Amino acid sequence: MKSSNPTLLLAAATLACATAVQAAHVDMTDPRRALAVDDDVRIDAQLTQDAVSSSAPIGITFQLQNNSKQPVAIADKTADSSYDADTRTITLSIGSEIPDAAAMPRLSVIKPGETRTFTTAIQVRLALPNVRSPFVAYPHYAQIKVNVLRNIEAFASLIAQQRPNFSPPMSDALFDTWVQNNDAIFLNAIPVYWKTGHGITDQNSADIASPMPVGGTF
Repeated sequence: MKSSNPTLLLAAATLACATAVQAAHVDMTDPRRALAVDDDVRIDAQLTQDAVSSSAPIGITFQLQNNSKQPVAIADKTADSSYDADTRTITLSIGSEIPDAAAMPRLSVIKPGETRTFTTAIQVRLALPNVRSPFVAYPHYAQIKVNVLRNIEAFASLIAQQRPNFSPPMSDALFDTWVQNNDAIFLNAIPVYWKTGHGITDQNSADIASPMPVGGTF
């Protein structure tokens, strides 16, 4: 049996990596896109759908552009959601604002001048009735919050120890350093539909909350 050509294998691997990178991108013309710029860090994000429910996670693609002179980091595998009934806004949190000291969240580093794209999916768990009611505050917006860790020099040795199945523990001092250096960046809110179990095809369905224009009221 002839051995595989290493040049062809390398070319195939390079093509696969390039295809994967190109597959994940933010469409800057999509109405479901959100944006924030904070101290030389720019974040563009896009929802994969504007019909949301408790039965399926919300897909998010986001791009972080580091225009600062220092590297930053994000715990891109850590995500959560919350809901504020007063503003009817689902907050989709990416990254760790208050980390688990027992095991440092896995960090992805974005170097100065670098742009990286990430994908995630966040489950929204809301106990809302399946039958539409004017007395229930159904969601009208989704807002993405990205927790960016700045000044990561203190975490350099722990980042070097990261492995796919191992997250090094943090000391109490590093826990405090994390909290002090975390920057919670909020993107603009995106109008969404709340789906209670039926399809999104009929926009007049009583089971679908129509999206509210940003800044508008019903």
